[in-house]
Amino acid sequence: MSKVLNSIKEAKDLMNLSLYTGALLIQNGAESYRAEDTVERICKSVSNISNVSSYALPSAIFLSIEYDGETLSNFRKITISDTNLYKIDRVNSFSREFVTEDLSIQEGYDILYDIDHTSEHKGKLYFGAGIATSFFTLLFGGDAMDFVGSFIIGVFVAWIFDKLSVLKFSFFINNIIAAFITSVLAIIFVKFGIGSNIDNIIIGVIMILVPGVSITNSVRDIMSGEFITGAITMIKAFFIALAIAFGVGVGLKLMGPLL
Repeated sequence: MSKVLNSIKEAKDLMNLSLYTGALLIQNGAESYRAEDTVERICKSVSNISNVSSYALPSAIFLSIEYDGETLSNFRKITISDTNLYKIDRVNSFSREFVTEDLSIQEGYDILYDIDHTSEHKGKLYFGAGIATSFFTLLFGGDAMDFVGSFIIGVFVAWIFDKLSVLKFSFFINNIIAAFITSVLAIIFVKFGIGSNIDNIIIGVIMILVPGVSITNSVRDIMSGEFITGAITMIKAFFIALAIAFGVGVGLKLMGPLL
């Protein structure tokens, strides 16, 4: 049975719930068209809501609905964090549950708040970064010592990147610092025998910084007709790549005498 709203206050609460859902999706790396579709499905699950329209950007999401002959509009600003597929999956599951089951708006808020404030196990995150970087190093032709060196550097860079996010620096600055540390440590490690090829170690480690998900999402958005969103995401990915190149280049320049 479809839900029914009894007051304009409930309609506004539903809008806020929908915007919260969409914001969580974009904030954790989902495509804009996925967020728009989710927001609209939540609103359309109510029988006396009509003319639902949403528009998502990487920095904000907008929503307009019609309730009892009155048009209501609202938006929510979005602060981008790291890609988190686990949270995206949980938000998707929540949206399907809200549409198909008899959940109240307050219950929906409680579920979303729990998803939003789920704490990550930092140790697993750092270890996973080390595993990813070390195997990328092997993929690009590194040997066993390169594997060990890139694992240690990958764990350290992931830790540094996590700590930098607390300081609220620009994503551009964060990536410059992380890439700079990567190149400096790669040279030091090879100098002390923990690795034999600086290039393989650096390439393997910076793979965790490369904005692959952002590039993929931008292409998907453009192919879905979301040209503005796709272009914005692509530009951000370009600046991340530029920051990585700049950070690595400065590190290699400063450490040149050790090469």
